Amino acid sequence: MPFLGFLLCWPSRPLTDKSSYGSLFRRHAFPSAHQSRATPPPIFANVSRQTWIGLFLITLLMFLWTFWIARTSISQSTSPASVADSLLRPPADTSIASPPHNHSFSPPLDSASRIARFGVYAAHTEGRDSLFSVETPLARWTFSSRGARLLRHQSKNFFTSTGTPVTLWDTTHSQAFLFAEGRTILSSEDLYFSVVHTPPPFFSEGTDSVVFRLTLASDTFIEVTYRIAAHDYRLGWEVNLSPIASRLRNPYILHRISYETPQTEASAELMKPHCALYYRQGDEVESISPDEEDPVTQSLQGRIRWVSAKGQFFCSLFQGEEPFSAATLHSLPFSTLPRYQLQLQVPLQGGRARETWYLGPTRYTLLRSYGELYEKQLNLGWKFIRYINTGFIIPLFAFLEKFLGSYGLIITILAIIVKLLLSPLTWRSYLLGVRMQVVNELPEVKALEEKYKDQPDKLMVERSLLYQQLGISPLSGCIPLLLQIPIFFAMTSFFPNAFELRQESFLWAKDLSSYDTILQWGWKVPLLGDHLSLFALLTALSTLAYTYFTQQSQAAANPALKWLPYFTPVIFFLFLNGYSAALSWYYFVLNLLTIGQTLLMKRFVDKEALIKKLREVQRKKQNKVTIAQQRARMRKWLKK
Repeated sequence: MPFLGFLLCWPSRPLTDKSSYGSLFRRHAFPSAHQSRATPPPIFANVSRQTWIGLFLITLLMFLWTFWIARTSISQSTSPASVADSLLRPPADTSIASPPHNHSFSPPLDSASRIARFGVYAAHTEGRDSLFSVETPLARWTFSSRGARLLRHQSKNFFTSTGTPVTLWDTTHSQAFLFAEGRTILSSEDLYFSVVHTPPPFFSEGTDSVVFRLTLASDTFIEVTYRIAAHDYRLGWEVNLSPIASRLRNPYILHRISYETPQTEASAELMKPHCALYYRQGDEVESISPDEEDPVTQSLQGRIRWVSAKGQFFCSLFQGEEPFSAATLHSLPFSTLPRYQLQLQVPLQGGRARETWYLGPTRYTLLRSYGELYEKQLNLGWKFIRYINTGFIIPLFAFLEKFLGSYGLIITILAIIVKLLLSPLTWRSYLLGVRMQVVNELPEVKALEEKYKDQPDKLMVERSLLYQQLGISPLSGCIPLLLQIPIFFAMTSFFPNAFELRQESFLWAKDLSSYDTILQWGWKVPLLGDHLSLFALLTALSTLAYTYFTQQSQAAANPALKWLPYFTPVIFFLFLNGYSAALSWYYFVLNLLTIGQTLLMKRFVDKEALIKKLREVQRKKQNKVTIAQQRARMRKWLKK
């Protein structure tokens, strides 16, 4: 249309090489210096009648063109090229954060508009949505013919705290695939498919398929297949575009997913720290931590093996048969639980795009059995701590599960085994503590404290010299304790992530994976929360008893340590009050075992024999190095 108007406004007289339409405009608009400025010629004095007609027709045609564009923009807000750029490439902006397309909010399109927008697919943009369900021993799947999509997934073996089935996919989630055929951008959510094959309403063995087809001609169609195994949490998804592959603009489709983390546990607050978006790129598994206030976007290129939206005990994972060539992952602001938007670029192999979806529990042994590093979604601590969990605690826990039905009893046995394994370190630490207690009661130490009570630096030097003479290193007592710290962190990361403990009751605790509550109030107290955990309180009291019992000698020698027996249990209580009841029960049992072990070790230590041994070491060292030499070395070292 604009080109036709341009031809009509072409000047009637021919233009020479020295005279063009542009120069004609410049000559009239910008007169040269030799022309009179007093009486400038009219700007359009030499414009012909045909030019005026052309300008008028241009204006009229542009008005009609704009009006037609406004009509068609109701159904298509951007040009095909821009749609292709924004949908078939992972976008760099956050436009994907907009709600997914929903036909119920779109104004109806007339036939002409449908044909203009969808081309030969226009006839398949209208239809009747058919819903049907398939059940296996593990789950109930509901599918929809509009978009050939999964509509709902409900677990049959797992339930929420209110007794309803755990639902990992429902109407708050959506997924669609997009592809470009020429200049037409098509989304599966706009198309109505026919149901070609469905499994029986319930099947308990083997594998069956749900098949959708959109037929354009006898040999031209799009087919979507879901493969369901009776005893597998995975779902196979295949899009067959091979009959139209030669007409596609790109050798891939874009799989677009909108996902909102379902609340599967009683407390959303306890779920939040465990929620994240994980992805495997090459052999590395990374995560994106969601932010409640700001969007977080990660654009990836090349060899993305899978992407998973993980909650506390369940996840929805999407894995390509061939690695995704690109992906854009968005974590959106949220108020309750994280929300995500995913765009996965799925390569076409022989005109087919294939994925495997995993909708199920995050049990370590189950995830590991698939051999795709799914288990690395579980936050089991830093690398060394993770090795302790995966190499010792999880296998031991799984072994005890085979013989014991009570998880509280399993945790008790686990605490006993850990205590027995750490006994050599505990004995060494206790023995050094007794030695320090004996040394601090020696007359030499009392004399040094009296002599240098106003000179703490000299007192430290003289006391260190005396320790060396007696063959005692105060820091050696810290080494056994430091070696026990990795066990503490391993247990801290294991219990909240142990799917086995989910909704398992013990004594008064209804769920060992969450905190137990004996008292609850309606408001949050800073650091404490809105409840009181009895397991956490018992652990704090037992820690207080043990700490007070074992540190009497240190407190007597150093008054500054008197606050330790009271401060440490308070920190423990505040930490465990909102943590897994299983961890509180484990440390309560461990504290009782440690107190009993200490009382037992006390019976095997003879202080008189220990003093004789220390004196013998002192005599041997005095024969080798004089006290003056030792004092000189110590002072020289302190000066450095």
